[in-house]
Amino acid sequence: MDGILLVNKPAGITSFDAVRQCRRIYHEKKTGHTGTLDPGAEGLMIILMGKYTKLIPYCVKNQKHYIAEFMFGIRTDTEDIWGTEILKKEPSFHTDEELKRTADSFVGETDQVPPMYSALKKNGRPLYSYAREGIEIERKARRITVDSLTVSRIGENRFCMDAVVSEGTYIRSLIRDFADALGEEAAMTSLKRTAIEHIKVEDAHAPDELTEEDLIHDPLRVISRRFPVIQTEEEKKVRSGMDITLPCDSGIVILVSPVGELLAAYRKTGKNRYHCERGLF
Repeated sequence: MDGILLVNKPAGITSFDAVRQCRRIYHEKKTGHTGTLDPGAEGLMIILMGKYTKLIPYCVKNQKHYIAEFMFGIRTDTEDIWGTEILKKEPSFHTDEELKRTADSFVGETDQVPPMYSALKKNGRPLYSYAREGIEIERKARRITVDSLTVSRIGENRFCMDAVVSEGTYIRSLIRDFADALGEEAAMTSLKRTAIEHIKVEDAHAPDELTEEDLIHDPLRVISRRFPVIQTEEEKKVRSGMDITLPCDSGIVILVSPVGELLAAYRKTGKNRYHCERGLF
């Protein structure tokens, strides 16, 4: 069955559990998603089924909006409260001005060292498999973008982080680095993904509440606005995967037929020349 699902994953299940539920409900083995959430996290997942799995590279991925809570005074091996405590430290008091100034310092491009408990791979193995064996792997810092970041106090030692970040950003690691800038240890206590670019969690459904009516059949709804959608009169050439000329200057474009049917993703190879990168029909 071809379609797109906006899923509101509850805390306590894995992303694969959510995908598996969708496979069972819609009887479709060919199923993929645009990004996982940790088991303890909740929020928006975009799941694609059937032929729409071809869209995954072109779906919304950046400007992910998260709401997280955390506390000072503790460090765990996973950087959240679901891990094993490895350090405790009495936290200091920080004014609202300190919190704001420190949060502001992270806005823009910055480098982030990913956590050991992550699905990133080393020699074909995910880092978390090394971590479970007590093996520490050196990780290179990766460039991330923080579009906006605010931190507010919500209790005696409870804080809320509201962040809009690029693909590949780990919020628990952002909390770790934020705490480090204040001379503190910290652990994330909850996480919710509320949006990915223009897609909102309010439009999503819990996996056990999905029905056939929730299937989205408009693929353009989840394509990132980074990829211009262009209508072409050369449908026959595009369906044959032939190079074409386009009056634009974007690196990758999504082509649709005159009646709006999704055709292909094309990549620029020269002045106004485009080559078929992937058929999408």
